[in-house]
Amino acid sequence: MRRNAVIAFIIILLASCGHVSMPGRGSSAGSSQPGSNHNEEDASVPLRITAIDVGQGDATLIEAPSGEAMLIDAGPPGATDAAILPLLESRGVRELSQIIITHFHEDHTGGLSEVLAGRDGLAGTADDIKVKGDIYVRGIEENSAGGDGTGWTAWQDSYPRRIAHAGDRIKLGDCDVEVVAADGMLEDGTAIDYGEPPDENARSIALLISYAGFRMFVAADITGGGGDPPYQTPDIETPLAPLIGKIDVLRAAHHGSNTSSNQAFLDAAKPDVAIISVGDGNDYGHPHADVVERLLASGAAVYQTERGLLEIDEPTIAHGPITISVKESGQYDITLPGDD
Repeated sequence: MRRNAVIAFIIILLASCGHVSMPGRGSSAGSSQPGSNHNEEDASVPLRITAIDVGQGDATLIEAPSGEAMLIDAGPPGATDAAILPLLESRGVRELSQIIITHFHEDHTGGLSEVLAGRDGLAGTADDIKVKGDIYVRGIEENSAGGDGTGWTAWQDSYPRRIAHAGDRIKLGDCDVEVVAADGMLEDGTAIDYGEPPDENARSIALLISYAGFRMFVAADITGGGGDPPYQTPDIETPLAPLIGKIDVLRAAHHGSNTSSNQAFLDAAKPDVAIISVGDGNDYGHPHADVVERLLASGAAVYQTERGLLEIDEPTIAHGPITISVKESGQYDITLPGDD
């Protein structure tokens, strides 16, 4: 009896002191790994931006804390089953709020029909990836560079095109996606001569993603005046840079080509991180060593989806998707395949 009385007294004493955590039950919210800055707001759903490894091409998934998702570009043909659809499935994404096709080159557009058709490859079936809103593209004209190679023909009735204009803003909850350049036009009204014949890369839709003070620039394939002499590309980057200002992360233009990431742009944007989407064994010499060295010299930590033809050791090669998770505080982490 005496022992029971002691146990009862202890229980009453503990109860009077407030909540008692039961070890081994529920989630581990509130715990932290060594070196982490975990706090209560970090437990909320982060903004996730993933540079998908589609080989020599481009595809970026934005997942907002609101639950909305956007796809920027759809990679080349054949990359969908290997990379894009598995990522969407693993993240539970069955519907996209919007798709943005930055320009009409096959390494950005070739997987569009494959993405929309889902795993079975058939339009109009249960596993289709739905698009709630619009599919944004650059300006359209007769006999445009895209032709039928955009993978658009089979989908244009179901998902009408919407022309993106510099200054357009798309809201994904508290995440803001701003069109800062499109079809040679900048958001301040500056028009860039994209040449004759038109330079398709220079006409790319370029995007600034903002959330809780975090800023990321998705450059698509915009050009910065570089190239192989005597050929030079139109310079979109230099007049665009002061309009963008300081950024945290740069989704580097044109797979690290020597047409892009010029010094004036890097001096203004000062990215802390640069991500290059590139494929091993590509035929273009991407990424160019001079561009990677310029990024490193500017102070950016460089990450690549694949090594490409680079022989420099400093960049981190993911061999897969690269995910940026942004907390409500604006702090962000970068996760590579194999990270827990």
